[in-house]
Amino acid sequence: MSKCSLSKLVSESVPTDTQAEITNAVRKALAKHGYARLTTAKIAAESSKTEAGLYYHYDSKDAMVVAFLDSATGFLKRQLKELEATGPEAQLREACDRLFVKLEDEPQRRTNIAVMELLSHAPYNETLQGPLLELESSNLEVLQGIVEDGIEQGVFREVDARGVAAFLLAAASGSTGFYLALEMEEIGAPLHAQATSYIDSLRV
Repeated sequence: MSKCSLSKLVSESVPTDTQAEITNAVRKALAKHGYARLTTAKIAAESSKTEAGLYYHYDSKDAMVVAFLDSATGFLKRQLKELEATGPEAQLREACDRLFVKLEDEPQRRTNIAVMELLSHAPYNETLQGPLLELESSNLEVLQGIVEDGIEQGVFREVDARGVAAFLLAAASGSTGFYLALEMEEIGAPLHAQATSYIDSLRV
């Protein structure tokens, strides 16, 4: 079975409320234990369901992790696709505000850290690659579209829109490692300021 079809099967075969409970349990267990030490027993400990109950809905630990990734992907997609700002410059700034998660935003911080660790395992685990690729590709496309609109409307100078999008996404992903995971509070404000300055440099 392909990575995409596995993801689809997981999402369609489990009731929505059950899936939400289990994916939330996976998120909590990942944040506490990391992927390498994650077990179905540890996922069950964060849920009202027994370990056997988890296996009633999912065939394996990785299938549960894929369900979590599907949920996280949907949430993060909506974050960038449902921007409240109007106009490319304001939209790009709001997108960056959402991508550069604040340390005090505990639920989102833990989700980002969990996704970051899963990314480190993706080269060795084909099951994780598909959902993670979908997540990163979706974010990249949204940012690229905003920059392209800005160039077309004369708001941004002529730049490589995909390169700009990739740079911002990479910077936001990197901030998860040393800012959110290591809680380096002193770099939060300067990091955000540099992202703002970079967007300033794109203006005509």
